This record gives sequence, structure tokens and C-alpha cells, in this order.
Amino acid sequence: MKVLISSDLAPPYFGGGETYTLNIGKALVKIGHEVHWITSKIPNTMSEEFLDGIKIHRVPIFYSSKYLFPGRQSFALTSLITGIKLARQVDIVQINTLVPGLTGWMISKYAKKPSVLYCHEFFNELWHKIGQNSLEKNIYPLAERLMSKSPYDWFACPSEYSKTTLEANGVAPSRITVIPHGVDDKPDVKSGDYRDELKLNDNFVIGYIGRLLVKKTGQSKNLITLLKAMKIVLEKIPSARLLVAGSGYDELKPFVHEMGLENNVAYIGRIPQEDVSRFFRTCDLVVCPALSDGFCFLLADASYFSVATVATSMGSHLERVDDGKTGLLSIASPEDIADKIVTLLEDDDRRIKMGHMGTEKYKNMTWEKSAKMHLDMYENVINHKVDI
Repeated sequence: MKVLISSDLAPPYFGGGETYTLNIGKALVKIGHEVHWITSKIPNTMSEEFLDGIKIHRVPIFYSSKYLFPGRQSFALTSLITGIKLARQVDIVQINTLVPGLTGWMISKYAKKPSVLYCHEFFNELWHKIGQNSLEKNIYPLAERLMSKSPYDWFACPSEYSKTTLEANGVAPSRITVIPHGVDDKPDVKSGDYRDELKLNDNFVIGYIGRLLVKKTGQSKNLITLLKAMKIVLEKIPSARLLVAGSGYDELKPFVHEMGLENNVAYIGRIPQEDVSRFFRTCDLVVCPALSDGFCFLLADASYFSVATVATSMGSHLERVDDGKTGLLSIASPEDIADKIVTLLEDDDRRIKMGHMGTEKYKNMTWEKSAKMHLDMYENVINHKVDI
């Protein structure tokens, strides 16, 4: 089968959507299928290349040097002509939200190919809280409603929570397929952890890895609340340290300074894939304070690597964390997050047992399994075995 996937960003930029597309594409290629990925041409990238067997096609965008905003938004238009040409050569077109979703249906319709809109999640009313201006507060929710009513043949998402965000915009439940992501068994190239390097051998280490943005839509990550929780944790466990990794620390750093946490927060940059297991081996606990998540790779990866978790009881976290078994769920307040962190740091046996139960939960959640579920969905859409 030949598959075309459209998303506005791709490696070297990494977020949850890019991680998903890369891994599902690799898995499809591995089992014998052909995958094309159309995306934005951001600085220092080639127009075409192969990445882990996936053929990448990059199209120009406006303001490419500022591709996070406003550059990537133009991809919805600049991708159309190339997208239609590529779509004519494949069996099915998959459009990933958010940016390409508004116009992506045109690619499949003009190429006369079946289509799937893949939605990690819609923020819906959450835009009114995290939006920084009238565009984000009002236009983005409207864009989500328009995508839900666009003439896609089918819809897919990674969690039951994501499915509810589609249903809230009018998509019939019978036209949505839930396909969980895989958990990437990242190559363990380097042994050990970061404790010696960061002088953390005498500390309890609380981990967070991901985008460290706190402005605009980055507010959904709720990292300021995590810093406030750390202040409370330190009152009871002075040896606790917060270890963070990922991009966007320049936005978070001023708040670390403002709260006087410079000696209690260790930042190790954006770490390569082969070092991710080292990161989790360094952690006694992993915390996700986000206000919404369509899947949450952080929680899934932590559990896979036998680390207990604390997460807000929001979004798909209720699916990622078995409360009281693989971790603890909290409300999205500094006080409750801190209370759950302290509870587990003070009980080594319980925390370690939760980590092991997490591994059992995720050991069979592979990208190959996810890829086969994608193929079943594609074949049903192509062969009109679903109610299009």
C-alpha cells in the first residue's frame, strides 16, 4: 500500500505529532509499505530526503525563519498543489491536525483518493483559557468545528479522550477509529544514567521531558504549576530535584529564577533518542501536569521504563495512568500535585512496584501493532467497508 501523510512540521522539529508520524511511518515501511510525508520546508532542511525509509517532501512556507508562528499556518495553502500531485500516486491520504486539516480534504478530493483526518485532540473550550489573543480564543475553536464538518471519509485518533473531542464537534462516533500509539523501545546505546554527570546521586529526581513552552498554547503543558508544586515539595523533601529535558527552556527559565529554584531544577537540553532510556533511569518519579493530552508519550514511556508517574486527571491521562497501580492522578493544582509527589517519594516500595506494573501495562503496546491497526482502517476506507 502507498500512503501519503500530511503534517505541517517534521524532524528535525519534534513534538508529539511528529513523534507519532515518524514512528508510524517507520513501522509501515518495516512491514512492506510505502510512505510519503509532505511537510513544511523549515531552515536547514532538504526539499526531499528519505528518513528511516519514509520519503519526505518539504514545501515552502511563508516566514520560514519563524516557522512555529506564523510560518507553519501557511502550510495549509502552500501544500495543496504538491499534495494533490503526490496524492494521485498513492492509495490513501492521511491528514494530521491541526494546520493541514482545514484544507487537506481538498488534496484527496482533487486527486480522487480516500482520506482520513487524524486528530490527536481538539482543545475545544480550552482555547478560551490558553489562547493569548482573539485569534486563538475564537478562530481556533471555529477551525476545529470546520475540520470536523469537512468531507473527510474517515476520522482517527489515539485515545478515547481524543474521540470525545471529535464527537463534541459533531463527528459521529461510528466514523471514528481509536488507534493507540506504540511505545518506542528506544535503543539503549549508553548504559547508566545522568546522576553522576549532574551530581544527583543523593537526590530524589522528579522528571519531565517534552516541550518546555509556557507561552501561548504552551500553557496547556501547565509547567508553571509544576514549578509551584516543586516549591511545596521542597518544604517536605529538601533533597528533591526537578530534571527537565526538551526544547523551549528559554521560556521556562525566567520562572525558575523568579521562584528561586535555580539550585533545584536541572536542565539537560534536548536529548537524542538513544539517551531517552538514560533519562528515565535517572528519575525516581515522572510528573505530567498538563491540562490536556491526546495521548501523552511522557507517561507511556515512563511507565514502559518502570518509572511511577503522577499526572493531572485530565485529557488522556486517565487512560495512561492506572490510578493507584502505575501512578497517582491529581487535580491540576500545585498543592495536590505536590501531595501526590511527596506520597510516592516517601514510599519507596510502593513507588517501585508502580513502576514495574507500568512496564506490564505497556510492554505489548508496539508501533508494529499500531501500524497494523492503521492498515486495517486504510483498507476498510479504500474498499468502502465503512459507512463513508
